[in-house]
Amino acid sequence: MFHDPAGYLDFLRSLELDFHGIKSWRRGRNEAVAAVGKSAAFMYKRFLESCPEMAQLPVFIVLPHGSDTFGIPEERIVFSTHPHITKESFEAAERLLGFLAKIRPERIYLLLSGGSSALLEKSCDPEQTMKVNDGLLKSGLPITEMNRIRIENSLIKGGKLAALFPKTEWRVFVMSDIPFDHGERLVGSMPFWRENLENTELYVSADSDLLHDALLKILPRETRSFRRFTGSVGGLVQILKRSLEERCPCTLVTGEPLLEIPRSASGTGGRMSHLALSFYKYLPENAELFAISSDGIDGNSPYAGAIISKKAAIPDEKIAGALGEFNSAALLNEYGFAVESGATGINLNDFVILKLKD
Repeated sequence: MFHDPAGYLDFLRSLELDFHGIKSWRRGRNEAVAAVGKSAAFMYKRFLESCPEMAQLPVFIVLPHGSDTFGIPEERIVFSTHPHITKESFEAAERLLGFLAKIRPERIYLLLSGGSSALLEKSCDPEQTMKVNDGLLKSGLPITEMNRIRIENSLIKGGKLAALFPKTEWRVFVMSDIPFDHGERLVGSMPFWRENLENTELYVSADSDLLHDALLKILPRETRSFRRFTGSVGGLVQILKRSLEERCPCTLVTGEPLLEIPRSASGTGGRMSHLALSFYKYLPENAELFAISSDGIDGNSPYAGAIISKKAAIPDEKIAGALGEFNSAALLNEYGFAVESGATGINLNDFVILKLKD
C-alpha cells in the first residue's frame, strides 16, 4: 500500500473536487480565473474539467518552484517560493495586482490552496515580514495562529486584496489544508475573502475530511480513525502506542500535528519523519507505519515522509541523535524508509496509518 510513489500519486489525484454547481451560475460579461497555492495547477485542471468553457478566460496561476504544472503552459504560471517568504513572493503579488488592474474583471473565480501565505505577499516592511515568517515556521504554533499573525503583518492578507477591487465579484473556491472548524477561512492567510466583504463568497472544494474518507474506503473495515488531529507529534505517538496495546488491526489519523523546532536546528525533516522516527522503537515486527504529507514535501526535506517497519534495524543512539538534531528524514532515508514522490500538487494535510500485518 503506497509503497510505489506512482500508486500514491494516482490515489491522491483521483480525489474529486466540488465546484458547487458552478455550471448553473449566470455568466458575467468580463470574467477571469486565478489559482494560487500548492494545488493551484491541479485545481485549475479540475476546474476546467467541470467547466470546459472557462478555458477561454484570462488566467493567472501562482505555484511553488518545482511543482507539477499538470500540462498547463508555463507562460500562464508565475513561480514563487514556499515555505519561506522571499523577494519572489512580493514580485508575484505585484504581478497578480497588475493582472487584476489591467482586466478589472466583473467576476473572478479564485482557486486557493495551502502554501499561498508564502507565495504572495505585500507589506510595509518586507524584511521584517520575512523574518517573522521564518520564526513562525519553527514555532510549533497551530496554523490558525500562524496565519492570524501573518494577516496582521500584511497589506493583502485577511481579505485586504479583495477589498482593493470592490467592484469585482470574488467567487473563492478553497482546497483547505487547515483541519480546524472554519479552517477554509484562513487558508493562505486568505487575501481574497472576508466575512464582512459583500463582494466575496467562499466555497469549500475539498478539505482533510475528503482525504480521510477516501483512505477509509481502501483500509480494512475495522480501522480505528481520528480526523482533524491538531495535537503534538508526541501526543500522536501516544495514540499509536495505545492502538498497539489494544491490538487494533489498523489505525488512521489525518490532520496536522504540531512540532516545535529550535531556531538553531539545521537538520533535514518534518512532522511526518519526526513522528516516524519517534515511533520506530515501539513498532513490533508485525506492523508497518505510514507517515506521509499529502503535498509530497515533509518539512524542509525532499521526501513526503516515511514508511517504517523492522526490515532494517536503526541503532538507538542514531535515533536519539537524529531526533535531537531534527534530522529525522536524513536518517530514515539512510535506512531505506523515506518516501520520495516529489510535490504531488495535492495539499490536504498529513496522514498516518498504523497497520498490523496479516
